[in-house]
Amino acid sequence: MMPDLEEVPRLRKALGLTQTALARLSNVSQSTIVKIEKRQMNPSYDVVRRVMASLQAELKRQEKKALVEQIQTRKVQYVEAKIPLATAVDEMRHWKFSQMPVMHNGHPVGSISDKVINNLILSGKDPKDLARIRVDEVMEPAFPQVDAKAPVELAASLLRHYNAVLVTAKGDVTGIVTKSDLMKLL
Repeated sequence: MMPDLEEVPRLRKALGLTQTALARLSNVSQSTIVKIEKRQMNPSYDVVRRVMASLQAELKRQEKKALVEQIQTRKVQYVEAKIPLATAVDEMRHWKFSQMPVMHNGHPVGSISDKVINNLILSGKDPKDLARIRVDEVMEPAFPQVDAKAPVELAASLLRHYNAVLVTAKGDVTGIVTKSDLMKLL
C-alpha cells in the first residue's frame, strides 16, 4: 500500500525542512520533491519509500530535541493596545523589559519596544504629546507564534528576526520565548 503523497508537503513543512533538504535526506533530486508535492509525477515505490522514511527519521530525530514548552516563560507580561504610550513605558520599566507583546481582548495584535519608543523621542516630537499617543498607534507587528510542542530550533530561528516568540495552545497565548530563554538549555 502506497503512503498518501498529499502528506509530504505538510510533514516537510511541519518539520521545518526545505524541499532541497528533504531531497538530500531522501537521496532524490529537488525537482523530484517539487513534482511529488505538485502532483506532477507518479513516483516509483522506491522513491516514495525513501521520501517517507526520511520524513519519519527526521520526525524521530526532532522528537528527541528540546521543545518550546521546556524553555518558555509561562507568565506573559503584556500591554493593552488602547493604553497611552506613557503607561506602556511605565510597564516596561517596571518589568525591566525592552519589548512587550501588545494585546487586545486577550489576543496579540502587535508589539512595542524601546527601539520604537526611542525613535519616536528622537524624531523631535514633544514628549508630552508622545506620552498621550495610544500604543496601537505606534506598535510594530505582533510577535510570531509557535505551538508549545514545537522544537526549540524553530523558536531560535524566529528569534534571529524577531525580539520574541509567543507560545500558543489552542489559539490562546500560554507563554513567551526570548533570547534569554534559550540559555535555559545550558
